[in-house]
Amino acid sequence: MYTDTSQLFSVNTATTERMGNEQPTAIELLHRYGAGSSFFLDSPERTLLGSGIRARLSRRPGEPTADALQRLLTDVGQKDDTPAIAVGALPFAPEADPILFIPQQMATADRLTRHAIARTKPTIRNSVTQERPTPAVYAQQVQQALDLIRQSALKKVVLSRMLEVVGESDVDQAGVLRNLAARNAAGYTFAVDLPTVSGGVRRLIGASPELLLRRKGTQVLANPIAGTEPRSIDPGEDLARSRRLLHSAKDRHEHALVVAAVADTLRPYCRTLEVPPVPELIATPRVWHLSTRICGELSHYAPSSFDLALALHPTPAVCGEPRDLARQAIEQLEDFDRGLFTGLVGWCDANGDGEWAVTIRCAEIEANRAKLFAGAGIVADSEPWREVAETSAKFRTLLDALQGDGV
Repeated sequence: MYTDTSQLFSVNTATTERMGNEQPTAIELLHRYGAGSSFFLDSPERTLLGSGIRARLSRRPGEPTADALQRLLTDVGQKDDTPAIAVGALPFAPEADPILFIPQQMATADRLTRHAIARTKPTIRNSVTQERPTPAVYAQQVQQALDLIRQSALKKVVLSRMLEVVGESDVDQAGVLRNLAARNAAGYTFAVDLPTVSGGVRRLIGASPELLLRRKGTQVLANPIAGTEPRSIDPGEDLARSRRLLHSAKDRHEHALVVAAVADTLRPYCRTLEVPPVPELIATPRVWHLSTRICGELSHYAPSSFDLALALHPTPAVCGEPRDLARQAIEQLEDFDRGLFTGLVGWCDANGDGEWAVTIRCAEIEANRAKLFAGAGIVADSEPWREVAETSAKFRTLLDALQGDGV
């Protein structure tokens, strides 16, 4: 049985920052996030703020990413009294290069949900938007995916859209993070510095509701979500939508595909694994989701959180089922590179503990531009224009953070 580890959680790093003799609070870390920050993650466990970059992951020719990460942690750990912590993001395509590094300084605090976060102003001004693809074209792509499902062994494929927002001046990136934290307190609010050739600051910023995997010692938790219904501002209609989602055969089927894939992947590593027979509802400010918490006890030989995350990624929640056929369909139908969208963001320490969230409800932001991403899972009973509506609702998480509406 999974036990809450929030009181046991610790980050072992020689560069952990303290304010005098007192640990900083999560709200202090949020407001200290700025130009010198390289990483931020608020989760149901703890809040992390990284500053600067001490060492980056680099892979030798033919070296697996997991081996390169272990080498990085070992090399830095040998220079300090305590093990280091690596943070960063992995792209959707497992073969693509990850962005992983050890911050120069790392501060930790309690979770942000214990604090009231002040509302902030819009973070972009006089902006224009461009959708790629347009809603009509996306609906056509969904229909093409449905044709593939009917004609092949493909059971599910996740198709994505991108929305580019361009303002008259630079986006207030720290403001976007604060807006997301204020409105999405229950999930995983994150910001990761990304390489850039312009000399400016480019970041992946988001608020994901989905935990791919958390490991603490031999305890492991995965929380796949799949199945979505846009929320309503009318309380009665909102309740009706949540009930409709909970009893939707189409969404239950889509969700079951993800849960089965995650459980099947974790089972060989676990001596016990608990998979609830039915999903539960979780809510973000903009959408309802079906959610299942899968809890396990790892066997004596426990792979690291990073190894387990790599084994799971990409799940049917962001790719499809079967995985290979879904990736082929994505390459055929999507007309842009997802990059880090539907990848992973999180941390891992030298002991193998760590947590990795799925990078959904996110944007890549640089200068006056923000690229927002949203996707929807397509199964046999999907309706093209309902999937358009679902992606539009998912865009609202970042649009709210940019525009300040309702935050």
